[in-house]
Amino acid sequence: MKILLSVLLISILVISLAFNIDENAMKLQNEAFDRAMIAFGLAKGLNAIISLIQGTELSLTPVGIGLNFSIGEVLDPFNDMVERFSWVMLASTVSLGIQNILLILSSKLFLQIAIGISVGVSLIFIWIKDLNNKSFFIIPFKILLLLLILRFGAIGSLYMSEALYNSVLHVEYVKSSEIVVQTQDKLEDIHHKNTQLAKSKKDTSWYKPNMIEDITSKLNISKQLDNLQDSIAQASKNIITLITIFIVQSILMPLIFFWFMLISVKWIFRVKVNSDMIALILNKG
Repeated sequence: MKILLSVLLISILVISLAFNIDENAMKLQNEAFDRAMIAFGLAKGLNAIISLIQGTELSLTPVGIGLNFSIGEVLDPFNDMVERFSWVMLASTVSLGIQNILLILSSKLFLQIAIGISVGVSLIFIWIKDLNNKSFFIIPFKILLLLLILRFGAIGSLYMSEALYNSVLHVEYVKSSEIVVQTQDKLEDIHHKNTQLAKSKKDTSWYKPNMIEDITSKLNISKQLDNLQDSIAQASKNIITLITIFIVQSILMPLIFFWFMLISVKWIFRVKVNSDMIALILNKG
């Protein structure tokens, strides 16, 4: 049992000192943060183009027959969802930023030195016969467990979150992002054409030779707006998918892991081990 515990403690120390663990974790963290920033950029881009379009009215008055419709009325419900999406993405980026700070702290040299000292003290208590039957053997062991939680807690949470993303969420993230981008492109096209129509309306009058072409162009804009409603409905569904992905990956998973860490810390300091049990474990075999 002494040999097994010693090998386990030394293995933990070696893993703790492996810098590539921190590098890989930081790489995964940066990738997750980049995804969140891209999605946040999509939300702000949609919000910006909708703000430009909202309240704009296209008017079509051929031969005294008036037709007015507001693009803003069509986009208003969608804009509410986009604003909520931007708030979720802001919260996700903040959560990932906090995780990044925890990763930096877990990789600091002082924590690794503390783990090394704790492992050394634990080994001394294991192998010195006069000490290994004392109840205070559990003190350095509890400290070691606490240090290991601080060292590997954020890293473990990140790897679990990334595993969930790669196995379940990646395909939905790519698909939903592409659809949202396509919707943004359509809105930008609508805004561009609407701007051209407004400029054309100032430069031409109803009796000019290009009147028919101007009216046809306006009718095409109206038709495009009607078709855009289907795209908006589809984009809304995919925005909900993106919201779900980032809530699960960057908010829910870290909270679950943080709760697990708190439970573990409470258990470490509440558990009581007597001298006879310690002596039995260390002297067995």
